[in-house]
Amino acid sequence: MGGTMIKLAVRQVIDASSTGTFAKNVFRDSYAEFLLQSQAYNPDEAFSTFAEMVEHQPKANSLHYKTGFAVGLYIQSLANLIPGTWDTLGNIQLSFERHQFKIMSSGIHDRQLHKVAVLYYTAPLLLHKVIGEYLLLGFNDTTDTFTLKLNDDVSICNFSEES
Repeated sequence: MGGTMIKLAVRQVIDASSTGTFAKNVFRDSYAEFLLQSQAYNPDEAFSTFAEMVEHQPKANSLHYKTGFAVGLYIQSLANLIPGTWDTLGNIQLSFERHQFKIMSSGIHDRQLHKVAVLYYTAPLLLHKVIGEYLLLGFNDTTDTFTLKLNDDVSICNFSEES
């Protein structure tokens, strides 16, 4: 079946004000892991924020990856379903093929500065049409369609036209 295929990236931002069991667990455990792992790049506590660590010790960028291990079981518990990402009728919850963990900001003395994002990447979806701020989508193996509203945390990360 030909058509326009897209993959979406959906960002979930988690910080101290986040609600829900999943987000609270990710916040708590990623912050604890950040504090532990950041000691290797900041043994004398010369830097108080993640940004300062990266600026003065570029290898501190590996904290995204290293801190992400602490939330792996929580991500696995999602059963590949993206939290809070439903079609406009609330019938279809988008699933993801892979994810990526990112530290947006953090501080070793103030947990309120800790802010992370989980990026979820969907499998290919058939893009039928763009209608204003809505995508009319379908799965490649069915004629059923659904509508997804775009927002600041949804991005098309892969686009291909097949004939």
